[in-house]
Amino acid sequence: MQLSIIIINYNTFNLTCNCIQSLNEKITGIEYEVILVDNASVECDPNLFKEKFPWITLVINPVNTGFTGGNNTGIEYSKGEYILLLNSDTELINNAPGICLDYIKQHKEVGMVTCQLIYPDGRIQYNTRRFRTICWELLEVFPLYKLLPKQKRERLMLHHYFDHKSFADVDWVWGAFMLFPGSIIGQLPQKKLSDDFFMYCEDALWCWDFKQLGYHIHFLPEAKVMHVHKGSVSKDKWIKIRKTSIKNHAKFMKKFYSDSRWYIFAAIYYTKQYSALWIGQIFNKLN
Repeated sequence: MQLSIIIINYNTFNLTCNCIQSLNEKITGIEYEVILVDNASVECDPNLFKEKFPWITLVINPVNTGFTGGNNTGIEYSKGEYILLLNSDTELINNAPGICLDYIKQHKEVGMVTCQLIYPDGRIQYNTRRFRTICWELLEVFPLYKLLPKQKRERLMLHHYFDHKSFADVDWVWGAFMLFPGSIIGQLPQKKLSDDFFMYCEDALWCWDFKQLGYHIHFLPEAKVMHVHKGSVSKDKWIKIRKTSIKNHAKFMKKFYSDSRWYIFAAIYYTKQYSALWIGQIFNKLN
């Protein structure tokens, strides 16, 4: 088996069905399996997936183990030489898994590849990042990066400073699409994806662990996937998610700054993030 595609479902039946159907339509030239992990959904009977797609492996979790727990469960069932973690709210635009698989096979120094993610309306999502540092935060607060040449600025900052139309060697990527050799799991300290976070910031942590092993993480714009991203999330729920994400990222950065520098980072980071959140809430109320 070349590729195991792991999808986590939590009350997203229609989106997940569209995702699986797109795999059928777009993937060619690969021997692959789909492992669907249902995280205690209450929307409908998860066995409906098996009725619609009898060829998939369905794993029904009795409790919601989160994005991390669900993916680790899926990995336990996987038989593929390579693993693709794929969000349930995605649909392939082209044979993105095949493009990424061919690339990573030819580049042994690369431990993970991701694709270009696109909103349903065609806008490109900014799914590549640098690890947050004191320097990065200050560059954003005091926009000295604008003095740099465009190409150097994009490579230094990534995120929305990078147009995501060209190849990039990055620090971390969103967990919506992560393709990597299954053998790396056995090299990780816990022999599984780090489960410090139930969800939100877990993707940054996994990329950190991969890079600690000496692997590169690459972004391939020619591989394209549509990603709904927050399509069903209310404003109130999104604010709660943002607060959880902010807290988890600050906690994650203790790996980067294990000394007193973390307090400097945290002061800058929390001030910037909560100010942006507060301003955003005011703007939403006015509209």
